[in-house]
Amino acid sequence: MSTHTHGPEDPGTDAPVAAAEPANSEASTPPVAPTPVSIPKTLLWWGHGLLRVVVFGYLMIYGWSKLTLMQMGGLDYSAALYAFGEKSPMGLLWSFVAYAPVFQFLSGLVEVLAGVLLIWRRTSWLGGLLGSFAMGAVLLLNLLYDVPVKQLALFLLIACALILLPDLPRLYAFVLGRATPPASIPRPVPWPRVHAVTRWILSSLAVLIALSPLLALQEMVPRSEESPLSGVHRVVEDTAEPAELLVEDERWREVAFGQYVLWEETRSMTLRLANGVLHEGRYRHIGDDEIEVSLNPALEGDRPLTQEAEETFVLTWTALDDGRIHLVGEGLDLVIESDPELRYLYDRGFSWAPGPPINR
Repeated sequence: MSTHTHGPEDPGTDAPVAAAEPANSEASTPPVAPTPVSIPKTLLWWGHGLLRVVVFGYLMIYGWSKLTLMQMGGLDYSAALYAFGEKSPMGLLWSFVAYAPVFQFLSGLVEVLAGVLLIWRRTSWLGGLLGSFAMGAVLLLNLLYDVPVKQLALFLLIACALILLPDLPRLYAFVLGRATPPASIPRPVPWPRVHAVTRWILSSLAVLIALSPLLALQEMVPRSEESPLSGVHRVVEDTAEPAELLVEDERWREVAFGQYVLWEETRSMTLRLANGVLHEGRYRHIGDDEIEVSLNPALEGDRPLTQEAEETFVLTWTALDDGRIHLVGEGLDLVIESDPELRYLYDRGFSWAPGPPINR
């Protein structure tokens, strides 16, 4: 018989050991409450989205108008007769851009690309960054050349900066080579089922809007049609007698017929009289050898963008064997010939050779 007695703190080897109860995860972990929707934050992201929509619309309009060369057009022959001092600052800028269609095309491409990047939240920061540079350049040109949409350009610049603002800390860290925090992708529509539908419908609609100008591309791009009449000409023969005073001499001295087809098959033209007065106008072919000419009042002061024609008449033209053109009609009987000095800018072309500079 064993004389060993078990103490109250030593149950001994024969005492049953209580089995450990498995932890009940459902009982020990409280249910996760849904994240409350922050109304102010949601409203801010709604404003961010609305701002992207507005900027997207303007960038599509201005971007595609440059891509298709509609905004500044091409440098028409009719622009050759303007003296430098007769140009307005805006007209000078338009001529500068129109002379280099590649520059105009690339400017529009940047604006369209910035607008497309604004469609999706993940790429909107890049659209805001690209748009800020583009609108900053546009605002600077508008200020320097007195283009009347300065306020709109300033608004678009500020709007692009605000679109970029939420991602500015990440961009700043990236530029400095630091660790970039993860992007915060908000959900302006807090209801999952609604969000699942709107995220695809709205972005798909925006893509269709961005690509829709391609359907009318042929009608949007300015059409150039050369003819023996188009060009910059000087009057070399005239049956009209000169006036006693030069200031009263209204005979034709120089005339430029444009090559780009405008609305209703018209083309632009300019006419310089012997007394120095300049007339802008339009002309259109109404037959194989006839044109209808519409001349505006003499160029003077701050003329409006569009004008009513002061006089309209028909001229008959004949291409002579020596390349000159005979014009008859409305009391006119004169001969014109192409002037290489008046169209030097158009004929100069591009040269890669490192020759002497031609800065005239």
